[in-house]
Amino acid sequence: MSRVFIIDCDTAEDDIMSLYMLLRNNVKVEGVTIVEGNISYEQEINNALWALEFIGREDIKVYPGSDRPLIKSFRTVEEVHGKGGIGDKVTLPKKLVADKKKAMDAIVEIADRYAGELEFLAISPLTNLALAYLKDKSIVNKIKKVWVMGGTAWGRGNITPVSEYNIWVDPDAAKIVFNAGFNITMVPWDVIVNYAIDEQNWKKIMSINTRMANFYVDIYTYYRNYAMTRQKMRGNPHPDLITTAVAIDHDSVVKSSEKHYIDIENCDCLTRGMTVVDYLSIWKKEPNVELVYQINEGKFLEMLYDLLNWF
Repeated sequence: MSRVFIIDCDTAEDDIMSLYMLLRNNVKVEGVTIVEGNISYEQEINNALWALEFIGREDIKVYPGSDRPLIKSFRTVEEVHGKGGIGDKVTLPKKLVADKKKAMDAIVEIADRYAGELEFLAISPLTNLALAYLKDKSIVNKIKKVWVMGGTAWGRGNITPVSEYNIWVDPDAAKIVFNAGFNITMVPWDVIVNYAIDEQNWKKIMSINTRMANFYVDIYTYYRNYAMTRQKMRGNPHPDLITTAVAIDHDSVVKSSEKHYIDIENCDCLTRGMTVVDYLSIWKKEPNVELVYQINEGKFLEMLYDLLNWF
């Protein structure tokens, strides 16, 4: 039996390719849940539906979730991803519509159906998972694994000097999830920046000339330009896609990781949304997160090129 996932999205370019990578690797996607984040909430839903239509997977349901954090206010980041989340182009699905069931309820129901098998790919703020947990705490024992793209290992953020965007958006939800007892692997922002797509790989991708490779170039160009000019990277990073690769083939993709106790700073202060890593076990608490420190870049690129040659 294939592995079973829910993918939780604030659907910009890297979320879309993460969904595709799951499907390319024969993962059964039981639902796409949408949460507040990168761009306008309605556009996030439209992008998810449009992305499914692009690959002819109208059978996968899209569940609208929370359009705001539990408590605090937040802001979208169209300057990073463009108005449409794939640049300034605004997409609309031709026929698909979102399911009427809310993400929180869908998560609980799917966890019941696939108890002990379901994996949750959280490449977005953690509001939906926190709400599902607050509704039914038994999902901790039913969800086999939670893969989190979020936080930092060394306190080098992208929305504040010390905080990564997904955790910063809803630190209260993140605090609930990290302390609930889920089996969590976290891929932090300040690790994935080391594996951005450089000029050599970008040119190679442009030369592939498949439908998927051309699609990739189209949806990442805006983000790539922002990353290279504003964030001073060597190319476009893949926070969500690397996390997805880790989830699909952990042992081959993860080069170095350690288990730590990690808590979330949810104050309204300079460190809001910071992932506080107890490296030295000063708090003497049981580790609650596997923190990824290095990945096998060659293996990730192999998986990326396989995806781009899909069709």
